[in-house]
Amino acid sequence: MLNLATTLGQAVGPSITSAVKTVTGTSTAAFAISIVMAPCAVGFVLSLRKVR
Repeated sequence: MLNLATTLGQAVGPSITSAVKTVTGTSTAAFAISIVMAPCAVGFVLSLRKVR
């Protein structure tokens, strides 16, 4: 599950960042979104349960 989340983020992240930069004309919004999403990702990872 963790590998899927990592791979998905690496695959989709650059496309989303590029789209945000194209729409806004600056990378500042993309960095702001990243700052908000990082704690969300930590919360999701910490909520995963151990496999028995």
